Amino acid sequence: MISGCPSVQSQDVSSSPASPPSSPVLVTEGLARTFGRGARAVRALVRLDLEVAPGGCVGLLGLNGSGKSTTLNLVLGLLRPTAGRVEVFGGPAGRRTARARTGYVPEEARRFSSLTGRETVALFATLQGVKPRGERRRRVEEALEAVGLDPAARDRRVNEYSRGMARRLALAAAWVHRPALLVLDEPTSGLDPLGTEEILALLAVHREEGGATLLSTHDRVTAEGACDRIVVLERGTVVREGRTDDLLEGDASPSLAGLLRAAPDA
Repeated sequence: MISGCPSVQSQDVSSSPASPPSSPVLVTEGLARTFGRGARAVRALVRLDLEVAPGGCVGLLGLNGSGKSTTLNLVLGLLRPTAGRVEVFGGPAGRRTARARTGYVPEEARRFSSLTGRETVALFATLQGVKPRGERRRRVEEALEAVGLDPAARDRRVNEYSRGMARRLALAAAWVHRPALLVLDEPTSGLDPLGTEEILALLAVHREEGGATLLSTHDRVTAEGACDRIVVLERGTVVREGRTDDLLEGDASPSLAGLLRAAPDA
């Protein structure tokens, strides 16, 4: 299994990444995406304005079909916008230089059944240009430890992994090259409370190092523990947005159902 981020040409990332610039890592303006044409056209995303600064984390909330995955795919350059723009590191999404600085965890990550967990993360580190070999080995072990993957499981083939173990491995593979931007689709899905806590601790380290994060989630613990801002989508349209503490005040639902059912702000 691998996190899904495309490989890039080899580059020396053996030293810690430089401090991110003060300008936003990610910006969208009037971002829209429509699938199909004419009477069958589906507006998956309608005029999304979004900004994620270095050290910031924005959470996308919404029911299935609300536009969360479409947004993530546009940010990654896997889809082209119908209207508006999306910039990552000051340029168009999907550029090779942007991919090299991005870590991606899809909702369902691919599994390479012939590889062990350690081999999977090492492969991803190699594809992302982490070198020399000693540094690559150190990064792999550090990433596996950070996500809390059981040492006894690290040399087992990934086709033996539970869903929770697979989620941990996907994040380790996405983070091993120390990306400046993490794009995460339901990062704590399938994890027990301890696993969620360990993932949130890793995201905290990522933010402390100046890394930016864009994620989707239905989980209150993840939203509260990782996000400083929340954007609520409904049928591709932003219906609520703001500081996490402000939006979650008065909603005790662990699934954030109350927030998703709430009427949009006037």
